[in-house]
Amino acid sequence: MFQLEQEGYSAAHSLLRDLSQVHVAVSAVLDGTIAGDVWIDHFEEPRVALLSNGDAYYLAGSPDQAAGSFAALNNLIPQWAYLFVEDRWADRLRDVWSNPFALPHPRVRLGLRRPHLIGASDALPDGFRLAPIDHALLALNPGNLDTLTDLMDGWSSPELFLEKAVGFCVLHEGCIVSHCATDSVSGQRCELGVGTEPAYRRRGLARIAAAATVAECVRRGVSKIEWHTHASNKGSIAIARACGLTELDRHIAYSGNLPAENVGDLDLATCRDWGLHLEKASEHIGWYRFHAAGAWTLAGERSRALTNLSQLVEGGWEGEAEWLEGYWAVQSLVDDPKFQAIVARQRAAGGD
Repeated sequence: MFQLEQEGYSAAHSLLRDLSQVHVAVSAVLDGTIAGDVWIDHFEEPRVALLSNGDAYYLAGSPDQAAGSFAALNNLIPQWAYLFVEDRWADRLRDVWSNPFALPHPRVRLGLRRPHLIGASDALPDGFRLAPIDHALLALNPGNLDTLTDLMDGWSSPELFLEKAVGFCVLHEGCIVSHCATDSVSGQRCELGVGTEPAYRRRGLARIAAAATVAECVRRGVSKIEWHTHASNKGSIAIARACGLTELDRHIAYSGNLPAENVGDLDLATCRDWGLHLEKASEHIGWYRFHAAGAWTLAGERSRALTNLSQLVEGGWEGEAEWLEGYWAVQSLVDDPKFQAIVARQRAAGGD
């Protein structure tokens, strides 16, 4: 596999066309708007293309004509990747990926079919205000500024983000407590993402930020708005629908992570099934214990979750202590002295 420079990305366009029609991020990487890497198997008549953007990887082409590239793909696609593939690759993943324990993640893509039917926005509660994500907001230097800098990190440059991105934050007592912004932009297309600080959820703040962002995207002519989420994420889907978006299609990703982002997205039986699977996987790939702990926490089995976390740290895990503290699935454990002792051991081991 050969890594392309930005000026050579056109060589991969035809192979990545189908994936780019579903994923704005693929088009945005090829445009050079957001950061990413692109590989092809041959400079003349390529048969396989791989694109990465953060932890997301996208694989396209013909596996029947690419046996000679399987080893190279195996080296390029990390075990922790969040992998999207064309359907023809679904039964060939073990040939090109060193993670045989990844499972399908059902996902939903929603879009704004009729810009004139944008959902109305509610009023913010007293003490909250809405602010566009722009230079003026940065100049305020609000609390939780890393919310914005994290968004910028995925773009080719902060300047390009501030030029092309569209988004709004909800501020409370000088801090960013909720936001919605374009994760990627390509021409008239964009994909939105939302986030709210845990203490401020279930107040409708993300819906208000999202409605403002959708309206501003339409005003700027970026009206082909898309929204991707786990099929399990009822809250995210509800926000998208409240903003006038409707379901476009469903697709699959492959990952070792839990197929959810919020407590309550998965039922107890599903959490237990994932816990069993992830524990078994951890015998071969140690960091799976991180996700096994999340599954057992969600299944209500605190002791088993803590055992997995202890074994994770004792096994020489190279992750950061803050990842444990911030992992959404184990938040019910953070006040437990046993959990705190595990975090302290990881921090003392150099996992800052």
